[in-house]
Amino acid sequence: MTTAVGLGLTAADTATGRASDADGLPADVHSYLEDPERTGEGQEPPHARLRPDGPDREAWERSLDGRWRFALADRPEDAPRGFWKEDYNTATSGWKSVRVPHTWQTDDLDHPLFRNVQSEMVPDAPPKVPRDLNPTGAYVRTVEVPRDWDGRRQVIRFDGVTSGWFLWINGRYVGYDQGGYVPAEFDVTDYLHPGTNRVALQVHRWSAGSYLEDYDQWRYAGIFRSVTLYSTPTTWMRDAYVTTDLDDSYRDATLRTQVDIARTPGDTSGPHRVTGVLYDPEGREVKRLSAEEHNGTAELTGKVTDPAKWSDETPDLYALVLTLRDPGGKAVQTVRQSVGFREIEVKDKLLKLNGKRVLIRGVNRAETDPATGRHATRARMEQDIRLMKRLNVNAIRTSHYPSDPYLYELADREGILIDDEMEIETHSHESCPRDCLAERPEWRKAFLDRHRGMVERDKNHPSVILWDTGNEAGLGKAHFAMAEWTKQREPTRPLYHQSNWPDGDAPFADVAGPRYPTPASLESKAKSFTKPIVMGEYAHAMGNSLGNFREFWEVMRSQPRAQGGFIWDWAEQNIRRPLITTPDSSGNGVAASLSGKPEVVDGKSGKALYLSGLDDFVEVYRDPSLDLTGTAVTLDAQVKPAAPWTGDFTIVSKGDQYVLRMKDEDTLEFTITSQGGPRTVTAHVPEGWTGAWHRVTGTYDGTALRLFADGKQLAETAWSGRIDYTGFDLGVGRNNDAMEDGWTGRTAKGTIDRVRVYDTALGADRLAEDEDPERDALIALDFDEFTREGSYLSYGLYESGVDGLVTADRTPEPETAQLAWVQAPIRITAPSGDGPRAGKVTVTNERAFTGTSDLKLRWKVTEGAKTVAGGTRALDVGPGAAEDIQLPAPPANPGGYERHLIVQAVTARTTDWAKAGHVVSFGQFAVGGDTVPEPAARPGGGPARATESGDTVRVTGDGFRYTFDRKKGTLTSMRADGRELLRSGPELDAWRAPISNERSDWGTAEGKRWRTLGLDRLRTTVDGVAVTPGDDGTVTVSVRSTAAAPDVTGASFGQTVAYRVDGAGQVRIRHQVEARGDFRTLSYLPRIGLKLRVPQRYSTFRWYGRGPVENVNDRKDGTPMGVWSSPVRDQYVEYLKPQDHGNHDDVRWASLTDGRRRGLLVSGDLQAGATAYDQLDRAAYPHFLKRNDGWNTLHADHAVTGVGDTPNPVRDQYRVRADRAYDYTLTLRPLGPGTTAHTGRSSD
Repeated sequence: MTTAVGLGLTAADTATGRASDADGLPADVHSYLEDPERTGEGQEPPHARLRPDGPDREAWERSLDGRWRFALADRPEDAPRGFWKEDYNTATSGWKSVRVPHTWQTDDLDHPLFRNVQSEMVPDAPPKVPRDLNPTGAYVRTVEVPRDWDGRRQVIRFDGVTSGWFLWINGRYVGYDQGGYVPAEFDVTDYLHPGTNRVALQVHRWSAGSYLEDYDQWRYAGIFRSVTLYSTPTTWMRDAYVTTDLDDSYRDATLRTQVDIARTPGDTSGPHRVTGVLYDPEGREVKRLSAEEHNGTAELTGKVTDPAKWSDETPDLYALVLTLRDPGGKAVQTVRQSVGFREIEVKDKLLKLNGKRVLIRGVNRAETDPATGRHATRARMEQDIRLMKRLNVNAIRTSHYPSDPYLYELADREGILIDDEMEIETHSHESCPRDCLAERPEWRKAFLDRHRGMVERDKNHPSVILWDTGNEAGLGKAHFAMAEWTKQREPTRPLYHQSNWPDGDAPFADVAGPRYPTPASLESKAKSFTKPIVMGEYAHAMGNSLGNFREFWEVMRSQPRAQGGFIWDWAEQNIRRPLITTPDSSGNGVAASLSGKPEVVDGKSGKALYLSGLDDFVEVYRDPSLDLTGTAVTLDAQVKPAAPWTGDFTIVSKGDQYVLRMKDEDTLEFTITSQGGPRTVTAHVPEGWTGAWHRVTGTYDGTALRLFADGKQLAETAWSGRIDYTGFDLGVGRNNDAMEDGWTGRTAKGTIDRVRVYDTALGADRLAEDEDPERDALIALDFDEFTREGSYLSYGLYESGVDGLVTADRTPEPETAQLAWVQAPIRITAPSGDGPRAGKVTVTNERAFTGTSDLKLRWKVTEGAKTVAGGTRALDVGPGAAEDIQLPAPPANPGGYERHLIVQAVTARTTDWAKAGHVVSFGQFAVGGDTVPEPAARPGGGPARATESGDTVRVTGDGFRYTFDRKKGTLTSMRADGRELLRSGPELDAWRAPISNERSDWGTAEGKRWRTLGLDRLRTTVDGVAVTPGDDGTVTVSVRSTAAAPDVTGASFGQTVAYRVDGAGQVRIRHQVEARGDFRTLSYLPRIGLKLRVPQRYSTFRWYGRGPVENVNDRKDGTPMGVWSSPVRDQYVEYLKPQDHGNHDDVRWASLTDGRRRGLLVSGDLQAGATAYDQLDRAAYPHFLKRNDGWNTLHADHAVTGVGDTPNPVRDQYRVRADRAYDYTLTLRPLGPGTTAHTGRSSD
C-alpha cells in the first residue's frame, strides 16, 4: 500500500521511531504529538473523492457514522491500556456510547474553551503540548465487511478528526494523522477480513498540529466528520483532475480530465482504458471521451460546443461518468463527477467569472453549531445555504479551514462561490519573521501537507474560485512554498492570502484581501491597487452592528477594482450548555449560574465547586448592591488550592474593582481599585496550604487593606479612599476585567466554597471566631444546591464569537435587513425628474449573466398603514442593464397626507430556497404630502388650569389631570379619561447599554469611559421650576435641572424642559440640553432625548417610522417606512450579551397602548423604541435579565448614535456630538378608544 504522506514525506520518514510490526502505541507518544513534521503515517496520498454511482455506491461503501464506544482520559498515559486489542472489553466502567460524528465539548465530555488570538495550550511553546493535561479519547466500534469485498482493495476514510490520533484495525496498528480538516485515508486491505472487524482510534485534544489551528473559535476535539469504509478494484482510478477551459469568447470549452490509475502490489494487468460520458443538466448525453492509460495516467480531452456556463447565477451542473476498463474492455470501476463549465481569472486588473466582473457578496462561515459544535450536519449546511440565498449572499470564505465536503456539493448545485481556505491560523505566532511558524523550516511540511490536502480534495468543484493560503499566520517561507506548489499543480484559480501583516495580501496573491478597512480607506485602495480587491474580513457583525454597510457598497459600485468581500461573520459560534443555577443564601436573591464544566465535590461542609483551570467559573448578575463605591468591603471564601499550580487561582472578583486571589502558588493577594489605581495587600501562604481547606478573607475599612487566612491576619497595607466604580460583573473563579479577549493562560484551578461579599469590613475578632454572618452579606454562595433550568447558549470566557449575521440557531438578526437590501443585485431607484411621484422608477440589474424573468414587480402606495393603490407587473431587465419602469401614477391626495411608494422585486415562483413572493429587493420613495397620518387629538373642553401645593404642580383640564413633582422635575402622573398613563418621566435619555462594538478593546471601548464619567447612573437635581399660564388657554411648566452621577464631579448635563399643556391634554415639550465638563470630551453620546416609564399594561408598541425590525441612522435602508405594531416583549432582541436594541429611526409618532388602544402617544421628528428591560448591561446573559418592575420604558429621542462596525468607530455623520447643544420639541398626548394609531382616523 502507498505510505507516502504529506508533501515530500517518504515511507521511511513517516515510519521513523516505530518498528514495522509494532501494534501498540509508540514508547513515547509525545514523539508523535510534538513533532510538527510527523503529519501522518501510513496514509494514502490526497485526491479528489471519486465515488461510485447508483447501486455501486451501496455495494462498495459502508458508513461508519453512528454509535461508537468511547472513553476519555485526562492524559495519553491514562487512556485504557490496550483498548485497541481484539479481546479488550469496552463494556467495563468508564466506557460510554457516543454518536459519531461529534465533538467532546458539545457532548459535554470535555471542557469547552473559546479563544481568539491566544493558544488554548498552556504553556504556549510550539511544538510542545501540555504534559499535565491533554484529554485523550479512545474510540472503538465494529464493522461488517461483506464477503464479496474479498480480493478487492479496502480503504477507511476519516473526513475530519482533531487533533493527533492513531488508528488500529483488528488490534494491528495502521497509521497516524496530525491534521484535522482534510481527509485521512488508509489502505486497510491487509488488516480486514470478511465478517466482523474492530476499528479503534486514540485521539488527543492537543498535538503540534493544534498550533496551526489557533482559530478565533471554540476549540473542539473528536471525530467531527464522517467516517467511511469503501472498496475499489485492485486496479482503480485513484484521482481525477477536471478542468474546463473556455475559449477567448467564453463560449466553447475544452474539457480535460486527467485520471490517475493505481494498482495494488502484485497486480500485473496491462494498460487500462478510461471512457467518459458527459451529460448536461437535464441528463442528456453531450459527449463521449476515451483515453488509454500511459504510465499510470489517462487524459481525456474533448471540445464542448457552447455548454451552459456555471456561475453563482446559473449553477448549471453537468455530470461526467468515468469508467475504467481492463485490457479486455470490461468495466471494473465507474464513478461520477460533477462538472461546471466556468472560468475564473484575473484579467484587466479585475476578478472575472466567465469574462464578467464578479461581485463577491460574501460571508465568512465557520463550521459551528450550538448542539454539535464543529460537526456540521447536512440539515444545518442546507439551512445555511437557503438563508444565504434569501439574504443575497453569493459567496463563502471557509474560515478558517476547508468545510465539510457536502457544503461544496451544495455550493456547486445552488450557486455559491467559495474562497477555499486551508487549515492554518497561527494567530499567537504570526509576527513574521520574529515569531512566525511559517518561517520555521520544521513547520514547512505541515503547512504544505494541509494545503495540498485541500487543493486535491476540492479541485473539481466549480464553486471554488480562490485558493486561500490561510488566516492570520503572517507571511513566511511556507506560504511562498504553498503558492509555488499550487501554481504548478492547480493554476486555474487565483491565489488569495489572509494575513494581518501584510494586510490581506502577499506578493504571490492574485487578489488583494484587505481586512477591516473603513469605506474611505477601501476607496483609496481601490484607486491605487493594481490588483482586484475582495475584502477578507469586513463589517464585523458583533452584536448590534453592521453600520456603515451601505457606504462600503457605494465604493464597490463606483470603483471597479473593489469587488466585494466576506463579512465577519455568518453565524454566532455560541454552544448550548446546561443552565445550572445556584442560590444566594444571603436573602438578596442575586442570581448566579455555572459556566464551563465545574465539578460539584465535597466541601469543608456540604458541597463545593472544583474549578479545573479550563474556563470553569461562576457568573453572577451585577446587582446594584455589588457596585460598591464606599470605603468598606469584605471578600470571604473557603478554598482548597490544587496542585500542580497552573497559573491562576482567582477566588472572587468584580473585575479589578475588588479581587481576592492567589497571585502565584506562594502568594495571596487582595486588591481594590481606588483613585484610579490598584491598592493591594499580599502575603505568603501559610504552611500546609495546597490540598487543604482554608478560609481566606480580604477586608478594607477605609484605613487599610488586610489579608486573613483561617482567621489570622497575614498582612496589612495602609490606604484611605473610596472604591472606584466599575461596570464589571462579579465572578467566582474569574476576573471579568483581566480574563477577557487577550487572556493568556488558564483560569482558576482549585476548589471554592462559601463565597461572601460584604459592604462592611469584618473585624479580626469575628474572623478569628470563624463566624459566617451570611445574612449580612450582599451575596452568599454556598454551592450546596444546584438546579438544572434547561439550557442556554454560552459564549465562554468572552464574547468574541458572538459576531454573526444570524444567531447560533440561525435566526437572522435585525442587521440582515440592511445586508439583504444593500447587497441586492436588483436595484430600484428614483430616476430624474418627477420620477416616483409620477409612478416611474429605475430598475438596475447587477446580475452579470441572467435577466429578471424569475422576478416580478410588486408595488403599493401607502398612507400610514393604509394602502391606497397597488399592483404587480412582469419584470424583464437584461443582465447588466437598467430600465425605467412606468407604474400607474399615485392617486390624488386631497388630504395632503404623507405617502410612500414601495416597489419590490419578488420571486415569481417558489424555489428550493424561497417561496414565491420572497422580496429580493425594494425601493421606497416619498410621493407627496406633508401631513403626518396620526391619531386625532382628544377634543378640547376649555383651557388648562394649574394649581400648586408644596412640591406638587397639577395641570388639569376636561378629563385629564397631570402631576409634576418639583423635587424630581418630572411628571409623576398623567391621568386621562380615568386611566393612569404614566409611572414617571420624561427624564433625560443619554445612556444606552453599550453595544458590542462599544465594549471591545479592539475598537474604542466607549462604554468604559461612559461608565467612568457616570453616564450609566445619572441623577437629576432640579435647579428651578416655573409655572406660567398662557393667554391661549395653555399652561407651561418649565424645569431647569442638572443631571450627573452622584459619585463623579466635572461631568454633567444642563437642561431645561418646558411642558406646554393645552385644554385637550396635549403636552408639547421643548427640551434644551447640553453636556458640560468631561462629558463634552466624549467621542460621542449614545443618544439625546427623553424617556418615559409607562405602566406595564400598555404593552402594545405602535409606531410610524422604519421597521419592522430595529434600525439606526447608519443601518436603516433595509427597513421601510410604515405603521408597525408589536408587543413590547417582541421589541426585545436577544443579543447573547445583552445590549441596547429596539431603536427605530425616522419615527413620526409612537405609542404604547392596551388591548383597546388606550394609552400614550409621542410625536415629532424622533427615534423611538420600547423596552421592558432598563438594566440590560447588568446581565451577562439573557437568563439574568430582570424585567422592569411594573412598567415599560418608551424612548423618545431626538438623536441616537449609529452602531458602526468593529474595529471601525461610528462615522462622524452618524454620531450624537457631545460638544454641542440640542434644542428640539416633541408632543405627548393620551389616546382613547375612539382613535386608532394606524391612520389617525376615528375607529368604527
